[in-house]
Formats: sequence, C-alpha cells, structure tokens
Amino acid sequence: MSWIALAMLAMFVGLDATSFPQAMISRPLIAGTLAGLVFGHPDAGLAVGAVLEVYSLIILPFGAARYPESGTAAAAAAAAYAQASSAAVEPRLLFLTVVFAFAWEQISGASVIFVRRINERLVSALPADPLAAVRVARRHLLALAIDGVRGVWAVLLGALLGGILLRAFEPHFSLSAEWSARALMIAAAVVLGSALPLFGGLRQRFVAFGAGLASGSILLLVL
Repeated sequence: MSWIALAMLAMFVGLDATSFPQAMISRPLIAGTLAGLVFGHPDAGLAVGAVLEVYSLIILPFGAARYPESGTAAAAAAAAYAQASSAAVEPRLLFLTVVFAFAWEQISGASVIFVRRINERLVSALPADPLAAVRVARRHLLALAIDGVRGVWAVLLGALLGGILLRAFEPHFSLSAEWSARALMIAAAVVLGSALPLFGGLRQRFVAFGAGLASGSILLLVL
C-alpha cells in the first residue's frame, strides 16, 4: 500500500511542477515530507526535503530553460531515505541521500525534456479543421496523462534505486557523522549566499544577510 500511495503522490508531484495545478506540492520541502509520511517517517522526509529545498532556491524555471527537477527527485530520495533509516537525521546517510538526489535531479530533468518533445509532436500533428478545438483538448489531456506517468516513473524508480544504493554504500562510507553534517551545512550556507541577489534591492539583501547571520550565530551557540 505504501508504494501505491507513493505512486499517487508521484503523479501529483510530477504534474504540479508545470502542468497542473502548480500549488507548490512539487517543492522539495513538501514533496520530501509527504514521501516520508507515506513510509511512516515524515520527520525523515522533512530532513531530506529541507536540505534539498535550500539547494533548489537558486533554480529559476523560466520558460523552456533546462533545469534539474527537484520535486520528483526529492520525493524519490526521501522515500529511499525513509526505507534505509528509521531516524530523522543520520548525517552520513543524509549526506549520501543528498548526493543521490542531485544525480537523480538530472535524470528527472531529462525526462521533462523528453515529455516536451512528445508534446511538440502532439501539437504539430493536429489537423486544421472545424474539430481542431476538440482535438486540442484531447491532446491536452493526453499530455497531462503523459506527464503524470513521467512523475510516477521518476519517483518510483528513483526510490527503488536510491534505497538499494543507500543500503549498499552506507556501510562503506568512511566520512564520519560529524564531518558529513559539517559538509552539508557549509554547502547549504554557500548556496544560500549565492541566492542573496534574489532578495530584491541592496536594502533587502542586507536584511536577508543580517537575518542569516543572526540565525547562524544562534545555531552556533545552541549547537
């Protein structure tokens, strides 16, 4: 039943990114948390989704631009992580999960390009006659169905493959839990810094920088 639920979630995540309804379900934070919830570990899914959300902030999906698809990759990685670990945060396993998610984002992104090529052929094959409007609607529904199937494929295959790879590589991963956590935090800080220009003008950037500096300082004192 968990895999059936994951397949349904995958369809919505795949569609939400572009096709329908664009309700932010495909954001890594949401997709990862829901995928973890499917396997009874929403905290593990939240941990994976939160990390991947940071890295996806600088991805701006404008028009026909090519970009890694983070939503389906986050759902796949969170499901794989939830299968391989019962804990919310295991730094070594989380590090490996994030690395897998980065690789799977590229494959999911390639699947988006593939579906766009199919959509192009669906549109170009339409004849110019009085029934064109009906046929356009049918092709539109067909394109939605294809994108939903793509989402299911990307998440289920990624979850299966990711779970196998995590269980295979984790025992042989030599980086300690402490250094794994540090590597994730440093990389996330760099990405957040590179996203600073997205926060409006110079004043807004200083506000964002000050908030980040204060939050980092608090974390250093607490941890």
